[in-house]
Amino acid sequence: MNNKLTKLAREYWTAEESRDIKAILSFFSEDARWTGPDGVTLVGHDQIRTFYENSAAAYPGLSVEVMRSYGDKHEGTVEWCAKLTAPDGRILDLSGVNIMKRKKNKFTHLTAYFNLGAF
Repeated sequence: MNNKLTKLAREYWTAEESRDIKAILSFFSEDARWTGPDGVTLVGHDQIRTFYENSAAAYPGLSVEVMRSYGDKHEGTVEWCAKLTAPDGRILDLSGVNIMKRKKNKFTHLTAYFNLGAF
């Protein structure tokens, strides 16, 4: 994967691990589209913010390891493994793939594929 997109993806994961919603949103363009494995598409910061707020409340702890990445400087795919920690300390192992498109160091599209049954 192109170094610029790889770097951006890794920085995004660091922000997501911090659960800092403002930092997470800084990686998305104002009109970004985020599509989840259920096919629901969120458009813009307000809708995307709600997803990340709910995720952080349900799983305040998060660590992510990027396994592989492919693509060019504008579009790529990242395979990842994550550990989410619930408020009661329960740990959920999750893996998936994100397809990302970027423009001017912001994600314009992010499609996430992971097993919803894990929740």
